[in-house]
Amino acid sequence: MMVWRRPYSLDLTTVGAIFAVVGTGGHLVFYTVAGLRGWLPGPMAAFVGAWTAAGLAVAVRRAMLGVWVSHIGVRSRSLFHTTTVSWASVVEIHNGTGSMVGLDMGRVAIVIERIDGDPVQTPIQRGDFIRPFNFRPELTRLVTWPEHYDEILATLRECHRNARPSEQRPPASPAPDPVRADRPGPPEQVRRPAPSAAQRRDIHALTRQYERGALTGAEYAAALARLRGDE
Repeated sequence: MMVWRRPYSLDLTTVGAIFAVVGTGGHLVFYTVAGLRGWLPGPMAAFVGAWTAAGLAVAVRRAMLGVWVSHIGVRSRSLFHTTTVSWASVVEIHNGTGSMVGLDMGRVAIVIERIDGDPVQTPIQRGDFIRPFNFRPELTRLVTWPEHYDEILATLRECHRNARPSEQRPPASPAPDPVRADRPGPPEQVRRPAPSAAQRRDIHALTRQYERGALTGAEYAAALARLRGDE
């Protein structure tokens, strides 16, 4: 079973959105019952119920705003769309320029750099020290204080490192031998050249087949090794 989770502590606005979901859901139930029992005129109950349902949908989506991770990849949820990137396609998670509809918001945002497409700007943005909160509309963005932002970025980078295959992780430095300190160390590992554009496309197609279940884990690992020239 695939479980998506937010690997960081929630901020106050997300907690407030969760309470808004509960409150709006209670209002929707009330107006539905009131319309069915005749406590309110039918058209009025329908009108108020429709607006309450729309508010509930926005509140639910706002409460889910952020970055989610699982064993297969990382997912960025904004107010209007969701983007999922497999760990094999993630190059780096770093700071970037926060923008909205192409306009620079003057903030730093967490960006997911991927192999097979444009960078994914997440809704998480860093608030400044002087004006952490203002009257600009932040319904589609999750603006948090600097310490919390740095915690989220570090946690996502750690998830990315842990999700990388063992052969891609940097090798641990061997401890010196106290008995034979003059023994030469192991030869330095040759740095693998960066994959070409064709190789990146093939790796992406192979990863999609594996995620759909068309390949087993062993078949995926063997095909990936052939593409990278390990065999």
